[in-house]
Amino acid sequence: MIDFDTAKVQLLAGCECRLKTETLPLAKAAGRILAQTLSARYPSPMFDNSAMDGYAVCDPSDGLREFTIVSRIQAGDTAETPLAAGEAVRIFTGAPLPPNTTAVVMQEQTETDGNLLRVTADIKAGQNMRLKAEEIQVGQTLLAQGSRLNTAASGLAASQGYAEVEVYKSLKVLVFSTGNELAEPGRALSDGQIYDANRYQLIAWLQSLGAEVCDGGIIPDDPAKTEAALKNAAENFDAVITSGGASVGEADYLKQTVERAGELTSHSVAIKPGKPFAWGRIGRADIFILPGNPVAAFVTAHMLLLPALNKMAGGNGDGLQEIRTTAAFTTKKAIKRREFLRVVLTNDHKTTARLLPNQGSAMLATCCEAEALCEVPAGETVNEGDLVRIYLLPK
Repeated sequence: MIDFDTAKVQLLAGCECRLKTETLPLAKAAGRILAQTLSARYPSPMFDNSAMDGYAVCDPSDGLREFTIVSRIQAGDTAETPLAAGEAVRIFTGAPLPPNTTAVVMQEQTETDGNLLRVTADIKAGQNMRLKAEEIQVGQTLLAQGSRLNTAASGLAASQGYAEVEVYKSLKVLVFSTGNELAEPGRALSDGQIYDANRYQLIAWLQSLGAEVCDGGIIPDDPAKTEAALKNAAENFDAVITSGGASVGEADYLKQTVERAGELTSHSVAIKPGKPFAWGRIGRADIFILPGNPVAAFVTAHMLLLPALNKMAGGNGDGLQEIRTTAAFTTKKAIKRREFLRVVLTNDHKTTARLLPNQGSAMLATCCEAEALCEVPAGETVNEGDLVRIYLLPK
């Protein structure tokens, strides 16, 4: 067996982005990966403006509590007339500040009598003011090449006037399962059969990543059909993802087929769950063979396959977000492989990771409840209160 980190390095070394690019309207590029770096065209904020509804005041001495209201400014107005000392304007959130403004006082801390404004709280110079370019300066990198246009990134690009962006085309992925024991959901089961869960979880996951996914169905344990399916897929897809057939059984034809038709890197990776994992290439297509057990497929997809697909899609992310937190559980014994446990996060004064029951590699139900995968290094145990590394699962 090889170490998880070693396997990941070798896996990523063989992956590259070979996708073409296209220019899309920003609204149609949601979820895609940028093939260009977007730089700031404008400062943000673009002008000094108010952070809330209230009054912009001019108090150079920092001691006034009464002001004369001389005007009213709302969002979309201009504000060219400077304030004199002791003057104020009624102002609204986002409205430009007149020159010489020293602070904005929220309306809840004021009283008015005609044009007289009384401030009922202390005034701190600069309070509630958004100053030009305090967030972003012109020319600053806004979004780096390889960034995914998620909700916030799309809004940020729009705020800088980008109507179109250059993005990578979506990764074309074929997913199929192998095994005579598998049946499609909805069909009657024969003796010894089970329903195919892996293909459905992988398709849903890949769609959430923005891939263009095709369902390849179930391939029986037949060498000729396996080889035909893989060769056809290699001509039409960027990646082919399968599950099962990655171990050493006599009827596990996938690895044998990849070796004959292309090249294969096959390892027993020192992780639990997910030891049988293989990858290779046939023609232009990268081939990934995940374990057959549903949880093992789930874990290897997130911990090994995700960073590989990100790189192939042009992304600059490495995989799941990693954080440290406190364990709210104790493990019984150390094992020789690095283990990834399904946990949920609790927050009672501080965030802790709580172990879910039923951690077996065929027990898929806890994957629905899990919020993170907790890493336990090989040969180590976890005691309650220990600091542990967890990988946050997408919601």
